[in-house]
Amino acid sequence: MKYDLIIPIYNVQNELDCCLSSILHQTHRDFRAILVDDGSTDGSSWIARDYASRDSRFEYYWKENGGLSDARNFGIGKILLEYVFFVDGDDFLEVDALETIDRELTRDPVDVLEFNGWVVKDGGRIRKINLRPIETHVIKNGKDYFLDNIEARSINVSVWSKVIRSDLILRKRHLFAKGMLHEDELWTPKLYFLAETTRYIDKCLYDYVWREGSVTHRSDKDENARHAKIIYRKLEHYYRSLDVTKYQRNILLSYLSRQMIEACRMSPQEKMWPQDRRFIMRNARDMKSIGKALLFLSAPSWYGPLSKVIKKIIRY
Repeated sequence: MKYDLIIPIYNVQNELDCCLSSILHQTHRDFRAILVDDGSTDGSSWIARDYASRDSRFEYYWKENGGLSDARNFGIGKILLEYVFFVDGDDFLEVDALETIDRELTRDPVDVLEFNGWVVKDGGRIRKINLRPIETHVIKNGKDYFLDNIEARSINVSVWSKVIRSDLILRKRHLFAKGMLHEDELWTPKLYFLAETTRYIDKCLYDYVWREGSVTHRSDKDENARHAKIIYRKLEHYYRSLDVTKYQRNILLSYLSRQMIEACRMSPQEKMWPQDRRFIMRNARDMKSIGKALLFLSAPSWYGPLSKVIKKIIRY
């Protein structure tokens, strides 16, 4: 076997059968599915156990509830095969996802293979996940890949859009930050800087289900904003520690400045504190970020409408 699929499961009984069925019916059958039940209290446990009892490739594990990051870390501890693929229990795969991935990795093995996917809502596809894909089938080191994607505004930090060489994670003990929302935004940039080879294919292999009750879409925007700000500060420290050129560091920090603006806009309760203002200004290093920072800090309530007007003027 070649692929370990880690599937964190927590109270997704209405979506889980679709997820596991999409894995069971993959045209490429050489995989192992690690089902991590994070203390579900609904029917998810029964569904997961049923798949494990019917097919030996599905392995069921129960653990006390610790959150998505903790469940993924538990799954990482069970990795045995060459590549790992994270699949959320409320999403599903295209039927030929693993076949396509295997064909690509057999032809050009890389540490991280990234691909496109669909956003699914109410049973229908509403758009592609990555609307601005950069060069396809071009092998780059992870650092250049990440920087190029930031500049092209096509970065996708979601871990489920990637298949990763297992040794890259295990050798570096690259785990998720437990108890954090937006954990992908911290984990994925560090993954790119560990990867020696990375490649993108513009093929939709994953179906991301837009669900109002999910972690990223739940109504507690205050908590989402708080966690995002913590992660951006951790990334600031990380980016400043990297052995990169001044130009490359400015790209990374300017992107963080823009992300902090969006975190401040996310929640009326969290809003913008003095330390957030300082973060935005000290990390704005290019003209785009400086302009956004000055506009947001001087007129935060007008930032959204004015940004749209400026974007239209620049476009035309």
